[in-house]
Amino acid sequence: MYKQILAVVDGSEQSNRALKQASQTAVQHSAGLVIAHVIDTRSFPRTSPYGDTLWDEIKKNANELVENSKMQAEALGVKDIRTVVQSGNPRIEIPERFVVDYDADLLVVGGSGLNTVERMLVGSVTEACVRRASSDVLTVKTETDAAVYRNILVAVDGSEQSEHALVKAIDVAKTHEATLKIAHVVEVQGGPYTYDVLVMERLNESDKDIEQKEMLEKYKQKAEDQGVKDVETILHYGNPRLEVPQTLTVQNDIDLLVTAATGRGALKRLFTGSVAHASIHHTPSDVLTVRN
Repeated sequence: MYKQILAVVDGSEQSNRALKQASQTAVQHSAGLVIAHVIDTRSFPRTSPYGDTLWDEIKKNANELVENSKMQAEALGVKDIRTVVQSGNPRIEIPERFVVDYDADLLVVGGSGLNTVERMLVGSVTEACVRRASSDVLTVKTETDAAVYRNILVAVDGSEQSEHALVKAIDVAKTHEATLKIAHVVEVQGGPYTYDVLVMERLNESDKDIEQKEMLEKYKQKAEDQGVKDVETILHYGNPRLEVPQTLTVQNDIDLLVTAATGRGALKRLFTGSVAHASIHHTPSDVLTVRN
């Protein structure tokens, strides 16, 4: 499924877990692994009484970081490893330069890392990667050391993009011998009568409900035909940007959520935010955002 994986490291605990997941994935797919670190020049003083000495020390630490990361990946069995250290804005260098230069089809990043205060102000590197990278992006958020997924949830809406996400979810489920749950959320906007609307939706099955259930059953059959042994479908009601990353993920003990980078309603998504981007912020599980 993946041929070239790019892992971003910054020395944080989250990036260490991301490196481990990237290494395990590289081994599973016999893929190459690029380990990258960007020295963030936005926070580097333009003038310093220490001159080049400080810059040399920063570069030395960065090189040691990627070399130590390389040794960790080698210990996990990765054969083809390259390292790169670059300076600049990581929110641009990683998703737009590194992904292209190294022909990466999967970018693996930590759910959070260093510079928490700055991240609150200008946005995280992770979110920039999900928005800008031309590759799939795996955001590693779980605190477990195990790099094995047991319960996978894929969000579908009938679009071509969500069907690409389903294909990737099926592949991961087979690789990890995991349970696969295929979910579609019927969008119901919040309001004073939301509860009544939900009750009526469940009591009065419309032609649309039947169509959605048929879609889910078709996807389930596809997963089973391709070798996934434990497949379930979920038809849910509510706000997909809340229900998918929070309610469904928690209720079903999900450790990997798979979403499409884009889906239905692109114009509306500009105002309300997509499920993929909401998941980066709100779900407790790892998130695979599928671009291709």
